[in-house]
Amino acid sequence: MGEYDPLGEDDEGQEEGEEDPEAGRPLPDDERESVEADLEDLDAMRTVFEPQGAKGVVIACTECGANHYYGWELLRESLEHMIDTGEPRVHEPAYQPKEDDYVVWDYGKGYVDALADTGLEAGSRVEVTSCGWCETPVEPHFSFCPKCGRPMAVLRLFKELLDRGMDERDVRAVLLRAGFEPFS
Repeated sequence: MGEYDPLGEDDEGQEEGEEDPEAGRPLPDDERESVEADLEDLDAMRTVFEPQGAKGVVIACTECGANHYYGWELLRESLEHMIDTGEPRVHEPAYQPKEDDYVVWDYGKGYVDALADTGLEAGSRVEVTSCGWCETPVEPHFSFCPKCGRPMAVLRLFKELLDRGMDERDVRAVLLRAGFEPFS
């Protein structure tokens, strides 16, 4: 992330009620570009990780040494506020966040960068709307059917191979040889 503090903790020594002389000033171009890049990274991470159940990102604070947990919307709004006003938005820290619900910023950024480097789009998940075995409707982010427990990944693979021009009979044969259970 850029050289700014989305928590607004840089105003040490400022008396309560005293105006910040830096308040309301536009960000310098390089800082603005950094914040805009962070917004793009945040959107890409949200697209990849929110469907997997992530609630936001965690950022290791270089100032205090603690981890700061941000929900997707909270951090987006804070970054947009910084672009609009030139100053960070103060927020209350998360109350007893479950660490596993958050993606570490550096990891998430590296992950979406790797997707881009391989030519994959962050939001290009093959959509499956129902189970191929029991026909139960499924949400786009489901990994398994909620009724029969079978994996949705094989259905996504099936659909992707068909979309790439393979014959349906050949795709089914490959999946059977690979050990997947046949589906309708």
